[in-house]
Amino acid sequence: HDGSSLGSLGGAGLAGTSVSVDSETQLGLSASYLLTDKVGIELLAATPFTHTVTGHGAPIDGLEIAEVKHLPPTLSVQYFPLAADSVWQPYVGVGINYTIFFDEDLSSDIVGLLGDGDIELDDSIGLAFELGTDYKVNDQWVVNAAVWKIDLDTTATIDLDSGSVVKVDVDIDPWVYMLSVGYQF
Repeated sequence: HDGSSLGSLGGAGLAGTSVSVDSETQLGLSASYLLTDKVGIELLAATPFTHTVTGHGAPIDGLEIAEVKHLPPTLSVQYFPLAADSVWQPYVGVGINYTIFFDEDLSSDIVGLLGDGDIELDDSIGLAFELGTDYKVNDQWVVNAAVWKIDLDTTATIDLDSGSVVKVDVDIDPWVYMLSVGYQF
């Protein structure tokens, strides 16, 4: 899910405009350490995501605004309700996500409309909620399925060479899905 509040140009609102961010698939990795049979700590990491930001509403409707990259590491506390020797092991988790934005580039579409400049997205800190399950194939190997809902909000600031500044608050709030094979030791 993504969306944006009304932007501003030099302090004046840009009524009827918004932006959206496309979806992306990347290689992910998670590592969990069980503190007890019922409580664990997990770190979710991934290779960098690349997203295209697209404008909506006149005069930016359908224009590619920018391309941005980010890394969204998430640290969670997990709760496992079943006995440790259960073949199926469902769990829930809650944690914190810190998203780091980098390699933000304005597109030629928006440069042609507004002129040259730079774009920067603020890093984001937000809550993350997780639901998952492990299936023990044997004593070492597991198959895992998990889903996270992450609160990811940022402000994009475009500093135009003309001296104008465009700001847009973007609420991305992604759903993250993972199917994986794990090794327990």
